[in-house]
Amino acid sequence: MKQTRTNSACHSARLRRYHLALKSTAGMFCCLCLSLSGTSASAAPPPYQAQRADSVPEARKDYIQVFNNRQPRHDASGAFSNMYGASVENNPVINNTNKMQGLLPGVFIMQNNGEPGDESAGALMRGKRTFRSNAPVILVDGYERSMDFLDPNEIESITVLKDAAATAQYGLRGGNGIILVTTKRGEEGRIRITFNARTGMRSPTTTPKLLNSYQYATLYNEALTNDGAAPKYSDTDLDKYEKASRGIYENDLDRYLYPDINWYDQYVNESTWQQRYSVNIDGGNKVARYFVSAGYTRNSGLYKTDENANTYNTNADFNMITLRSNVDIQVNKRFSMTLDIAGRQEQRTTPGARADASLRVFRSLYKTPPNAFPVFTPDGTLGGTKDFTGNPYGLLNNQGYSLYYVRSMFATFRAKHDLDFITKGLAIKANVAFDSWYDMVTNRSKSFKVFDLRQANGNVEYKPDGSIRYVETGSNTQMSSGVEYPTTQRIFNVDASLNYDREFGRHAVSAYVAMAQRIISNENNGNIPRAYLGSNGKATYVYNKRYIAEFNFGYQGSEQFLPGNKFGFFPAASVAWVASEENFLKNNKWVNFLKIRASHGLTGNDDIGGYFVWYQKYATAGGVNFGYTSLGYTGWNESAFALNNVTWEKVKKTNVGIDATVLNNKLRISFDWFYEKNTDIMIQPALPNIMGIRFPDFPIGVIENKGFDAAVAYTQKIGKVELTLNGTITKAENKVLDRGEEKQRFEYQARTGRPLDAIFGLEALGLFQDQAEIDANPRQTFGVVKPGDIRYKDQNGDDVIDAYDEVYLGQGNFPSLQYGAGLGLRYGGFDLNVLFTGWSGTKQNMNGEAMYEFHDNGTVREHHLGRFNPNDESSWANASYPRLSLSNKANNQRTSTYWLTDAAMIRLKTMELGYTLPENISKKIRMEKVRVYVNGYNLFTWSDTDLMDLEARSTHYVLYPIQRILNAGLSVTF
Repeated sequence: MKQTRTNSACHSARLRRYHLALKSTAGMFCCLCLSLSGTSASAAPPPYQAQRADSVPEARKDYIQVFNNRQPRHDASGAFSNMYGASVENNPVINNTNKMQGLLPGVFIMQNNGEPGDESAGALMRGKRTFRSNAPVILVDGYERSMDFLDPNEIESITVLKDAAATAQYGLRGGNGIILVTTKRGEEGRIRITFNARTGMRSPTTTPKLLNSYQYATLYNEALTNDGAAPKYSDTDLDKYEKASRGIYENDLDRYLYPDINWYDQYVNESTWQQRYSVNIDGGNKVARYFVSAGYTRNSGLYKTDENANTYNTNADFNMITLRSNVDIQVNKRFSMTLDIAGRQEQRTTPGARADASLRVFRSLYKTPPNAFPVFTPDGTLGGTKDFTGNPYGLLNNQGYSLYYVRSMFATFRAKHDLDFITKGLAIKANVAFDSWYDMVTNRSKSFKVFDLRQANGNVEYKPDGSIRYVETGSNTQMSSGVEYPTTQRIFNVDASLNYDREFGRHAVSAYVAMAQRIISNENNGNIPRAYLGSNGKATYVYNKRYIAEFNFGYQGSEQFLPGNKFGFFPAASVAWVASEENFLKNNKWVNFLKIRASHGLTGNDDIGGYFVWYQKYATAGGVNFGYTSLGYTGWNESAFALNNVTWEKVKKTNVGIDATVLNNKLRISFDWFYEKNTDIMIQPALPNIMGIRFPDFPIGVIENKGFDAAVAYTQKIGKVELTLNGTITKAENKVLDRGEEKQRFEYQARTGRPLDAIFGLEALGLFQDQAEIDANPRQTFGVVKPGDIRYKDQNGDDVIDAYDEVYLGQGNFPSLQYGAGLGLRYGGFDLNVLFTGWSGTKQNMNGEAMYEFHDNGTVREHHLGRFNPNDESSWANASYPRLSLSNKANNQRTSTYWLTDAAMIRLKTMELGYTLPENISKKIRMEKVRVYVNGYNLFTWSDTDLMDLEARSTHYVLYPIQRILNAGLSVTF
């Protein structure tokens, strides 16, 4: 079928339906479904897609991509979710993983860093299920590759495979789920060129609320007084600091002796810029089709570096160029092939020649007291002291730089030969993929000296010539010639399959069996090549378009396991019933589609904590003395026992789901309940120290994980307004059933039976108001306790507060519930899309630089003003923070409910307003489509704390901050 005067056409599908996207003069799309088994034709909305409408051909949306094969959606009995290109393309965040948040049920996404080029995000499929890696496998066009190297305009769809029926074919690697990314391909028709340009302004979602020098000095004196020590700052000092906070100085020297510097504001810009450009070219004919893409990304850092200080860049910048060419060739009636070639080149810089450069810089900005030293001394040298050598100016400009350079190439060749001359529906496929990755890290370092105006006695001394005599710390060194760390990795994949797909009246049968090998070679780190070898397959039977049965299997092995136990078999079975095809529902006006499905199977996880962990290992020891001398002789000892039971994790998965479309195709619902049990998890058992050696991990861990995920979408046209509402929700709760734990003295302290990320600590009952209250309560054993300290609950009734009173407080790290809610409006050429995301079921332990006063010789923040002040009785009852201290912190800084906050949050994740020119105007300027838009990312957040961005969940909350993005874009198609 083909629509006249357009390139819109469709091909026969197994279900004997034809889907043709019809283009109207208004630029909207509808879908005409024609059933050859009858004479009726009916209009139906396109399949569900997350958020925005896009240009993915409707015929391809009737299929889901499963590894290197496509399967009709109607026949799918496994659990999967997917999203299409427009939701990826227009999202302004650079990292593609972040773009899935809130759009795909079953997927947990949390970002923990905002540094250009390192905007890493943690992805989990249905929560956590193991002590080891919980990361899902990411496949790009069927092979393990990072999705973050892709330009978003290359991506056609992202599909997540969740249950055993969808992942068993991946054998040893399928236990944590699979994210499958499919890139765009050319369509038959005239050449089409699409240019996209977008630029955005980036700013931190949160900033620290630091106090000024006068407030710092006042609280510092108070802390000393609380500790029974004399104040450090005199009344004269306090008066000068108070004036300095208002920009008043009695003389020029006071500017250096009594500085008042907000280090964060001094060296972090309020905003910076990002840019992204791409051009796509696609087209073709019946013989050959092509899709070619090129993209450029630039992301600038937030630091206020001195551009005149160096001839090289020390800011946190990121540049990336991507190229792709996907070519499909129909050689003859039976033989076809594809050749995909993609490449990436990226360059990232950071200040300082250290892997943790950004952490060091931000830690300095967050914790350096405002009065510690001036940026520069009167003669222009860098300020600092023997206790504070990390002058932020020096860290950013005088410590060298790190340059990260990556060049990668990905090539995939596929061939298919139809064997209809043997039997109809039979085909053979062969695929070869080769990835080459070159990574070079260059560190060029130098150091700087800092100068303190004050001598050890706190006074300023002068030389005979009248210049200031400085106390110098450190040394100035020239830039090093550089240390380079090159890494080369090559990955070779080869697989072949025999495929069968045929209908016999009411019966439809499809099956395939494949062999695959993957070899990973790291040439620079001394590791031997890693390899996977195995087979996989699937058989699907559909009767009368109503009853579906499917069997999947993976048989895979790896060199890292014991001889004789290198291969494992991972089967899965699933069934589905398309109830809407039954006579009692077939003509129902309310239920348009209804499918119930169930699956059960076994998958695996080969992360066992290293390679060849089953080997007996020896290491050189410190030595042993012989005879009557004290001379030691170096020898060897056992460093690890040989293991004969090393194996992969076994993940048994059960899933029950339902897919429904009701109300004349206006409301679409998908719901899945799941239960998973992980066994044979490698973990170290609890053994007495008398063994004299660290025991290796044994496969004794057992964890269960259960929950549900769901998606709902509603579409309605009200006059000329098109409305779309959609939402996703995922609930996943895990429990440790066995971790080799020794029996605890008190049952409530057992980690077994708790979540993986269980937080244990003391239950806080408030702050002690006076000494009488301290005397009347159980004795707390964590140092000297004074009024204003935290009071804890005695859990075991022994009248003593100690480590035996620690109890389960909640789940940390990843939440147990994550959700998203979206709104879409379209009127004429205008479109508006809004997405909210959020999560709950998790706690955050607030500690370190973000919470504690004077932490690690650090500064204080706004929330410390609400402290318990022993000298101000009015502060006692409503104090929100314990008494301040510089030394006696053992009691107050223990993990407890006092520092725990509910980490639930809701965020306006994205908002976009766009306008598409009417088609008649676009044609007048010789363009097919012109769209302009503005959008934002991480726009607003609602949570219980503003001390940090709860999505980051960093240990010390001093990583490069997560970014808010305001973006404008243009998309033009010729």
